[in-house]
Amino acid sequence: MVSLQDDLIGLTAGNIHTARALDGKSEVLLASPCPSIEIIDDLSSLSDFSDPKNTAATQLISRVDLSSAQSTCKLASKSAIIDLKLIFKGALGDKGRIKSSDKPFFSYPFFVAVTSPSGKIMAKEIFAASLTYGANENKHTYFENLRQIIPIKSKDMARHYKILIGFQVTPDQLAYNREHMVTITDKIADKAKIVTDRIFPSTKTKKLND
Repeated sequence: MVSLQDDLIGLTAGNIHTARALDGKSEVLLASPCPSIEIIDDLSSLSDFSDPKNTAATQLISRVDLSSAQSTCKLASKSAIIDLKLIFKGALGDKGRIKSSDKPFFSYPFFVAVTSPSGKIMAKEIFAASLTYGANENKHTYFENLRQIIPIKSKDMARHYKILIGFQVTPDQLAYNREHMVTITDKIADKAKIVTDRIFPSTKTKKLND
């Protein structure tokens, strides 16, 4: 994994409201001795349009959502071994095929980042979810299995580490996600922007709900 120097300010152990815990069971995860697994809301979807500036439904090529994740964990004295199963659900848009017999293939980049108990990004790795649609298929589900090995100070500290998951999006794709997200409060929106902008420090985006 590639080490990063960026901090995630405001991303403290047991105090995340900007990401989805697995299956929505945040209380269970926070009580677990293992690191928590969280999907960042405004990076949980990736939509491609024939013209990035024209996001009308008729211009959609494809969309993929990181719908859920499952995990198992094994703790050693100085490491946590996390086995992840990620579930991606894709859909073709009107621009997804040129001919009705086409079998479109798409590769969507996503990241897995590990944060320390202090909220600092320890590592970030990029992967690709590859979806192929059959000639008569407009929706497709893809499963990805990954293993993450996290160095920890002790077993007691393992639950304070976090694994964050989301798509590598362009500024246009991020703006689209934020515009089409379910409305959330300004306080949570501000925290979501901190998380996203720390993972993509070069991306300049506007505040949610602007």
